[in-house]
Amino acid sequence: MKKNNNTIYKCKKCNITFSRRDNLLRHLVDVDGIPRKKALEMLPKPMIGGRKPNPNSKKKALEDFVGKDGNRKPIRLNRVYLEPNNKEYTELALIGDIHFGHPGCDIEKVKEDIQYCVDNHIYVIGMGDYLEVGLRNSVGDSVYMQEFNPQEQMEFIVEILQPLADAGLLIGLHIGNHEGRILKETSVNIVSWMARALKVKYLGYACWSLLYVGNQSYTLYSLHGSTGSKHVYTKLKALVDISHSFDADITAMGHVHELAEEAILIQKIDKSRKIVIELKKYLVLTGSYLRYDDSYAQEKGYPMCKLGSPIIKLFNENHDIHIST
Repeated sequence: MKKNNNTIYKCKKCNITFSRRDNLLRHLVDVDGIPRKKALEMLPKPMIGGRKPNPNSKKKALEDFVGKDGNRKPIRLNRVYLEPNNKEYTELALIGDIHFGHPGCDIEKVKEDIQYCVDNHIYVIGMGDYLEVGLRNSVGDSVYMQEFNPQEQMEFIVEILQPLADAGLLIGLHIGNHEGRILKETSVNIVSWMARALKVKYLGYACWSLLYVGNQSYTLYSLHGSTGSKHVYTKLKALVDISHSFDADITAMGHVHELAEEAILIQKIDKSRKIVIELKKYLVLTGSYLRYDDSYAQEKGYPMCKLGSPIIKLFNENHDIHIST
């Protein structure tokens, strides 16, 4: 390893310096023989994009460009360094549409999936509609059917998300239309306060993310969404329409209670090499945890959908994406 006083990370035992945080982690595990969990605790806090800040720079802080994240308003760009959870890739789960408080919520599967993410070092973005939030003026009968009031729903969801936040794996929370009921009725943004309690970023209804993984970077445009599409192909069509406006590697949407993914192959000109290249854009519907029986989907005769959340693998050497639904 080349020693350089300008590099960022340093092994205190060997005095060897590294330009990347993941290289130091690999050194601590493979060379020093330190267990991975302990090595992660020893690492310094990751820097935005893995780059050392310049204290003499006259440029404004990143937050001044993308919106200060005081959880009073959403940020526009969420820049995050994701630590690879093995030598090849890191994983990101998109979890939302839990609807805790509705009798049909499969809360045991929610807790199981969250624990799986904690145990396997899988990062998570919350996609909204964590709570049922039945109000007197809400559409439908949820105000009479819900099992807990909105305050109790919020406290419980914060409690089960806390292990993710403590492990540094919860990288942001979107608001959904169900939490939006409280916002519209009272001006109180309950998801903003959830994000504040968990000390994570509030992403609003939609947000761009720039995800650094090893030597690669990936763009994600995620949103809770709003569409009345009924079938999986019409739900994906709604997402295709959205993706036309956002040139992202991955476009992900919740709300429709469908767990599905699709890839679109596009062509563009590589100006540096003066050739035509083909690229994939991935579309993801992020699922839900609301059982079919006694739900509004059953009432309206909608198709049944698989419960759960997608997991996205982002590879750290080659620019490659694998999605499991």
